[in-house]
Amino acid sequence: MQTKHFPIVTISIILLHGIIFAAGLLSGEQTHIIQKYGFIPDQFFNAHNVENNNDQQNSLTSLLRPSEPQLMLSPLPNSLTRLVASMFVHANIAHIAFNLLALAYLGVYAERAIGVPRYLLVYLSSGIAAALFHGAIAFYILHNGNVVLIGASGAISGVLGIAAVTGNTRAYYWLALQIVFAVIGSISALPIAFTAHIGGFIAGVVMTKVLVRLEKSKRKAKFFQQP
Repeated sequence: MQTKHFPIVTISIILLHGIIFAAGLLSGEQTHIIQKYGFIPDQFFNAHNVENNNDQQNSLTSLLRPSEPQLMLSPLPNSLTRLVASMFVHANIAHIAFNLLALAYLGVYAERAIGVPRYLLVYLSSGIAAALFHGAIAFYILHNGNVVLIGASGAISGVLGIAAVTGNTRAYYWLALQIVFAVIGSISALPIAFTAHIGGFIAGVVMTKVLVRLEKSKRKAKFFQQP
């Protein structure tokens, strides 16, 4: 499945991250971008109660200011937007620099190993899975789902999952470390979402294995169809 080509997806993702971060930094809107697009587990997993609270607040506002139109927004679509957008938002220069260096190091190999469409699918899906995995643990177990999650590390962990499946078994040692740090982080104030790393890595491994198996089945079918 491995091909030699210019890593267009990896380079494009790195540039996109850089442009978004630079735009926020130069405009002075970085904090606003984090607040608007960061993923909030409470908002996603407790959408019904959030909506009820918003309804009560809007009703009170209507009574106090009946002449002003009220904007009614459902929290779930907003949370779905945050779920995707959050993986393209970073807190500071150190945060984005570390993530993009890791992506540049891992992404070139992973993109060539499984091809452009599969690589992009795994990257985006791993980022989403990472946020959901982290969010579920934060909301249901740790009860700190009000903390905003941002960054590409979950998606990049999925890229590391590609490397693990395609031959770099040392990546599994990294996963073990993330589990240890996640346990430590659950009882301390470490500002790193290790559970997102775990969720992204697992998603990357599972999806890559499925895609490799499908590719092998496809090639096998073509072989037997030859006259």
